[in-house]
Amino acid sequence: MNKISKAATEDNNLNIKKHTQYVGDSKGAVDLSIIMPVYNSEAYVGKTIETILSQSYDSFELIVVDDGSKDGSGAILDEYAAKDSRVKVFHKANEGICATRNYGLSRAIGEYIGFCDNDDVFLEKLISDNMALAKRYNADVVRFSRRVTTIMDDKVISEDNTKGYPDTFYSSEDFVKGFSDINKTGEGVWAGIYRRSFLKEHGITFDETMRFGYEDLDFINHIYSHRPSVALNTKVYYNWIMRYAHSTSGKTNINNLDSLIKCLNHKGKMLKSYGILEEYPLLWPDELSKRIYTMVRYVSPLKVKMKLKDRLEYIKHFAKADCFKAFKKQMNEDNEPLKAFRKSNKIGYLVLILFLRKNYLLLYLLITGKQRVTG
Repeated sequence: MNKISKAATEDNNLNIKKHTQYVGDSKGAVDLSIIMPVYNSEAYVGKTIETILSQSYDSFELIVVDDGSKDGSGAILDEYAAKDSRVKVFHKANEGICATRNYGLSRAIGEYIGFCDNDDVFLEKLISDNMALAKRYNADVVRFSRRVTTIMDDKVISEDNTKGYPDTFYSSEDFVKGFSDINKTGEGVWAGIYRRSFLKEHGITFDETMRFGYEDLDFINHIYSHRPSVALNTKVYYNWIMRYAHSTSGKTNINNLDSLIKCLNHKGKMLKSYGILEEYPLLWPDELSKRIYTMVRYVSPLKVKMKLKDRLEYIKHFAKADCFKAFKKQMNEDNEPLKAFRKSNKIGYLVLILFLRKNYLLLYLLITGKQRVTG
């Protein structure tokens, strides 16, 4: 891995969440605390736990929090805790994934924090390889690649791996220079490990108002707002199993949209304040166009039953976000980045322009028409 030279750093102020109190010393009694929220996952959770317990690295604790499951998940968790002292099980009333992860954070004693969803898979050497990087570089964050396996009606319909960034290390002072690579690792919190003292110092927890998605993006945004030192590992170590019948990510809900708006407003301000937009002028229009595309797909006929008028209202609501107003103002004042974006990504440019010009119906027909062809 290549060490990158250092530059100056400063933090953004964050609102410290009151609901999480970190315990244990800053160094940690074990190297890694893995937090797993569980809700009604009796068909999957045993296999997921096995992939963690079979890791070759022993200095970890698995904090499993039963979020008021109504099936047999709780009993399965208790059986694993009885057999393996590394498994620590907590049962509580149902509050959602964010409150459940925060519950786990409040009880973690590891030097680093990792996450796993209750139906996913830890691949071989996830802990050993990435803890080695964390210690080698004394990194605040290690980000690694993940595989997304999409399942519908018990059939695998697609598989995709993270791609496009190098094996490297960026010091906190060189965070801006490395942000383009860091950003390419995605937003899933389970595709990384995080120094617990860093999270504690900056009061970083999960936003419990986000109940239908984008809580991971919010968590990652808050970490990046404090310019951590980051080691990047291109190898795939985590398999995210995207089950449409089991995951909140496939649901359409106004809370989902408002959560995304909150995340994008935060990220836009961060990119501007740190000069990342100047360093990478195409990064933001590219992300905005992709978010618009994804949002329109959420209200497509393949995803949800809804009147056309309501679908368009959903898109209009998204357009009210401050990040789009700020970008449109910037576009009017200086359109050179937009011209460059048009040359590099014609489809992304078209999606962004139709959206900014309020051509919502045409945008909807363009994207949903493409969806019917490509799936």
